Order: sequence, then structure tokens, then C-alpha cells
Amino acid sequence: MLDALDSLALEVHHLDDASDFYETHLGLDGTRTDHEARYEVGDTTLVLREPSTVPRGGVHVHYAFATTEDRYDEWYDALDDDFDLAEFDFGSARSLYFDDPDAHCVEIGTAGPEGDDALTGIFEVVLEVEDLASAEAFYRDLGFEVVDRGDGRDRVRLAGPVDLELWEPQRGIADARGGVHVDLGFLADDPSAAAAAVADRACEVADIEAGVRVRDPDGHYLTFHEA
Repeated sequence: MLDALDSLALEVHHLDDASDFYETHLGLDGTRTDHEARYEVGDTTLVLREPSTVPRGGVHVHYAFATTEDRYDEWYDALDDDFDLAEFDFGSARSLYFDDPDAHCVEIGTAGPEGDDALTGIFEVVLEVEDLASAEAFYRDLGFEVVDRGDGRDRVRLAGPVDLELWEPQRGIADARGGVHVDLGFLADDPSAAAAAVADRACEVADIEAGVRVRDPDGHYLTFHEA
């Protein structure tokens, strides 16, 4: 139903500081307007957005960039002097974690898209939800599938065009928190059909110039664009 993660928007306090962080430490190169900076990371656009419009962009979002196994140690060495890195070995993949200036928890891991660039895509986003069962049902209606559950059943991992973790309020690895009012864009063969699949659960469904925008029961914004 949903083909790919097209965009992830983060709210930042000061665009100059946030842009400098991502360009200096992660080597991203993008474009800027008065209140936004946009960076292409693989097939996904990372958007940094000052408070200026709705959707605002997510607050304290934990999300993950993909890198290749042979570039992972380069990232660790490059970031270790400037950040108090947390690291976790999942057996089949490794990840490092650090915070950006706006308290977003940035992960760089060896899971996800392969490619020649140092960062090859965004493979995971964590959303904070009030009621896990309700949120899980909403995203399963969009075609996501459950692949893992937390021991306390207060978090669930879903596979789809991006891995989504749904967390009831808590702290995870590196004190990461699930994002609040996160703004996600997806490519879909039929945006209207995707919106219709969750219309009875959604807080809002609106046609916009670029496609259809849905607000889920926890206030996260999903925009479906035609693939």
C-alpha cells in the first residue's frame, strides 16, 4: 500500500544551529528557505523545520540513518571525539547513538538500504503513542507488519517501507524517546486508497496539493504522495 518513506521532518529551535550540526558532523548538503532545510539521504528527504507552520515537524524524534558495514567504523571514529556515543550490537547489525542540538536521538546503523554513500537512507523512526493496541491497528491497516514486541508489551516494531517502532511513553537505548507530532511523507501507488484504509481511525483526512494528508490518533502526520 505504501511504497517508500519519502520524507521525515524534525522540529528545530534555530535552523542555523541545526543545519550546521547536520552539515558539519554528518556531511549533509541541502537547500534552505526561511524556516526549513532539506537534505536528501538516499531516497528520503530529511527536513529540519523551525516552528512556522503545521505540520510542525517531530519533537525528540529517535530515528536511524543507514550506513554500510564497511563505513560504520569510520562513523564511530569521526564522531567519538565530539559526542558521548552509545553503541549497541544487535547480532546482525550494529548501531551508534548520539543527540543533535534539539534532543533528537540520531542513530547510525548497519541495517537498512545499501549504497555507495556514507549514509544510504533512513530505515527506522520511533513514534510515541498513547495506546499501543490502537496505534498498532492503525499502522497494520496501512500494510505494516509486526516483527517484534518489547518484553513489557509497551512497544512494538513494525516492518514496512520504513521500520516503525511504536512506544508508549518511555526511554530506550541512549535515553531515546519516541517522537511527538512526527511528520512523515510516504510514496503510494494510490494515496486516496491508503487514506481510505485508515479514515475511520484517523483524527483528520485532508486532500492537499501534493496528495492526501492523514493525522493518526496520536497526532502524527502522514502525507501520501503518488509514487
